[in-house]
Amino acid sequence: MQHSWGASLKEAWESVTIAMFNYMVEVDNVETTSERSIEIEGHDLDSLLYNYLDEWLFVFSTEYFVCKEVKITEFDREAFKIKCVGKGERLDKKKHQTGTEIKAITYSCMKIVEEQNKSDIWVIVDI
Repeated sequence: MQHSWGASLKEAWESVTIAMFNYMVEVDNVETTSERSIEIEGHDLDSLLYNYLDEWLFVFSTEYFVCKEVKITEFDREAFKIKCVGKGERLDKKKHQTGTEIKAITYSCMKIVEEQNKSDIWVIVDI
């Protein structure tokens, strides 16, 4: 289970992205030489989180792009839409230490808790 948090829901969302990438590749050695942008929609917060992480997993699986930083540029909580930019680089097994491959994102035990000064996200991934 991945648990991420931030001072806001947006920060927690950004944090869970990096946690997912760090599970697959140690991001400490990743340089921010390239960018990828994604736009995601959902029908509620859970589906938005699922679709968001699933899209980043797709980017990793098809382009071998590893995100070290992510910045959400738009977070529309009423229409359940996110636009963001990820910075990182292409996976290089000579340079990067790989971890465990994530096969899929799951809804199992997914939890999003938002409080006044802190938000938490829990996600179980299929390995």
